[in-house]
Amino acid sequence: MKQANEQYTILYARLSQDDGSQGDSNSIQNQRLMLEKYAKDNGFENLKFLYDDGATGTNFNRPAFQEVMALIESGEVTTLIVKDMSRLGREYLEVGRLTEIVFPSYGVRFIAMNDGVDSLYGDNEFTPFKNIINEWYAKDCSKKGKASARIKAESGARVASRPPFGYQKDPADPKRKIIPDEDTSPIVQHIFSLCMSGKGPSQIANQLKDEQTPIPAYFYYKKNGVGITGFDADNPYDWKQSTIARMLENEVYLGHTINLKYTTLSYKNKKRVERPENEQVRIENTHEAIIDKTTWDIVQDIRKHKRRRANMAEQNIFSGLIYCKDCGTTMVLHRAHAMDAVKNNFTCRTYKKKGKDVCTGHYIREVQLAEIILDDLRRVTHYARQHEFLFAKHITQKNGAEIRKEIIQTERELEALKRRDTELTTLFKRLYEDNVLGKIPNEVFRKLSDDYLAEQKEIQTTIPKKESDLERLKSSASNVSAFIGKAKQYTVINELTAEILHLFIERVEVGERSEKWSRTAMQEINIYYRDIGLLDNMIEAQAEEQEKPQTSIEVA
Repeated sequence: MKQANEQYTILYARLSQDDGSQGDSNSIQNQRLMLEKYAKDNGFENLKFLYDDGATGTNFNRPAFQEVMALIESGEVTTLIVKDMSRLGREYLEVGRLTEIVFPSYGVRFIAMNDGVDSLYGDNEFTPFKNIINEWYAKDCSKKGKASARIKAESGARVASRPPFGYQKDPADPKRKIIPDEDTSPIVQHIFSLCMSGKGPSQIANQLKDEQTPIPAYFYYKKNGVGITGFDADNPYDWKQSTIARMLENEVYLGHTINLKYTTLSYKNKKRVERPENEQVRIENTHEAIIDKTTWDIVQDIRKHKRRRANMAEQNIFSGLIYCKDCGTTMVLHRAHAMDAVKNNFTCRTYKKKGKDVCTGHYIREVQLAEIILDDLRRVTHYARQHEFLFAKHITQKNGAEIRKEIIQTERELEALKRRDTELTTLFKRLYEDNVLGKIPNEVFRKLSDDYLAEQKEIQTTIPKKESDLERLKSSASNVSAFIGKAKQYTVINELTAEILHLFIERVEVGERSEKWSRTAMQEINIYYRDIGLLDNMIEAQAEEQEKPQTSIEVA
């Protein structure tokens, strides 16, 4: 134990953002002047000033306060002086524990000068009430702050303090608008391009490391001279898989603002958590997009079919695109180091897991499927370029009729589900009443109610999906011009790549062969193209008909 003259009198100050908005009286500098004057006037010596700036009073894990506690626990503090109780904290239980148990156990005298609290002269009977009021103040500030943030968010202004990676604050309106950053926006576009080529977040992160591409925190540090928490200036290329994944799912790159995406658990617990989507504020087309809608849709589709990386030299470029025509599940690609590449084949996932009683193999070799898709892709893009008007007319007519038919079918299914949901609620009420009245025994009630509730739970899970499908169908229309634009861009397609596949093709359905076990029997392959859907041979027949020379007959 050190001698008394070697111990400190700690002068502690704290300022949060809410306190700062009250004016200069709570500023760190003013608190220091007041504390030093009080200490001098009352004969305290060996002063040590410590402070936390921008730290909330409901969190006691503050750097300077932790240093205070370390000094107290090592026996180096005789007195702790604060301006008032709220500077120590705004959580009345913790403040009470510190002042009534912790400080006395270490022989530390505690003084809150403006509240008339001095532990040397005993307890102040009003101190607990003061602590409760301080906590109420913190809660009220948090409530008002969130309300203010929501008003600001709903007005279209950005709530986040830092612009997202790829953007910078607009010099003309830095508080509300952002514009693409010429240094970092190409990196964002590169990341989306890599995903379109078939790479996952971990592969993209590794490639960026190899390319010596600096991480977002590095650019922020370079521009502002301030390091983000966890940033290591000696390791500026340490891309994380999670960072890539968040970027690939961030709608800000489409030109939309998503405000209030995160919140804290409470005014006491500042851990950030993501809000439910219905509580977020989404405003479209607020700034210039870095990523176009086609690229965004393809990347989201790829991300929906996230997969584990195979231990093979080449990744499956068809991942998430090949489906069984009969059961609708994705098909599995079988490859092995001991097997020739030409023997790689797709098989129905359901058949593989559950056997022939549920579905069949739908076997097709990868090279055969690639040839079929490449040939059809060349055929379709050729006609889109050569017969633009006829192509657009045919697709618009065909898809319009198909979508109307699908909308009607989905509406009927949705109506039936809602009707059954209502029926189950009524049945359960009747069942409960009969059980109460003794008309049916408890065992029967439990069995029937379990069955009804299980069915209703499944229906209530299905209804939102059907509603989403219906909304998608109603808002969808064939975007022939987008497909024709891509066809003109890719005039020569020599080979299939993951990027070309995902750019043009939405899904491929593989049917079973007409003759079991035959390698030569007919097999139906349906290719659904992005923007235009499933095509038929009518378009070729119409084009050929239009190209025939017209003959005329003279009538005498």
